[in-house]
Amino acid sequence: MLHLLADLVDREYVANWIVVARELHRIGRLELQSYDPSSVSSQEKAQADATFALQNLPWAKVYDFCERLYSQLANQAGWEDGFGNYTERVARSDSQAYIAAELQRLFLEEALAYEFTEAAVRRRGRKHTVEQASKSQVVLGASELAAARQHFEKALQFFRHPTRPDFQNAVKEAVCAVEATGKVLFPQSKAATLGDLIKWLDSATSVTVPKALRQTFTGIYAFRNGAEGVAHGAAAGGAVSVEVAEYVLAVCASQIIYLVDIAREQEGDIPF
Repeated sequence: MLHLLADLVDREYVANWIVVARELHRIGRLELQSYDPSSVSSQEKAQADATFALQNLPWAKVYDFCERLYSQLANQAGWEDGFGNYTERVARSDSQAYIAAELQRLFLEEALAYEFTEAAVRRRGRKHTVEQASKSQVVLGASELAAARQHFEKALQFFRHPTRPDFQNAVKEAVCAVEATGKVLFPQSKAATLGDLIKWLDSATSVTVPKALRQTFTGIYAFRNGAEGVAHGAAAGGAVSVEVAEYVLAVCASQIIYLVDIAREQEGDIPF
């Protein structure tokens, strides 16, 4: 990280070590320091202070700093001629793009369980989970499935939060996304809940879902209702770990894709 900061200062993508040190002191709740931007020794002190602050910063705060580095410290680069005319060499948006790419590269090199995307640090998840989640977000792109899309995006946000992940709510929102998808795609079921939709699928003649696959819907719905801290669940239903939450996310994403596929087969296209 220190190598990246030095690179950014050299490129002028970040103004100087003083702004870096001040931000690290703020995040780490360290004593405020005074610096003179025109003094070389003051700049060197700021670099030393930044190095010390970063090395002693808890991981959760380091992730916060990464986000602030992108959103607040990124700088346009250029020069001013003798007549006061400023020429921009690098736009701030380009500095931000470079910072984002370098942070993501750094996270991958260090094999961290997080990624830097969309200006934020997020839990990465396994490749299969990421792929299925991406595919489900594509099929949820229709405006009629906006409610389902919102539920699934909230599930991903709860799961991916770098410092305060909420795996219970990730599970709840993922299952709600499946429920909302089914209710829109199969209005003839008159389902109020995912449980109602499952019962309808058990007896429906217009839609054929193999029994083994119906049981996966039943299992996910039962887990949502029974797991500790999820919906109305009690401790007897089991705690939600990161592994469990990721499994549920992947399964729910696959179920959403599957529901859209069978709806298209039934109607020749989805009913909207």
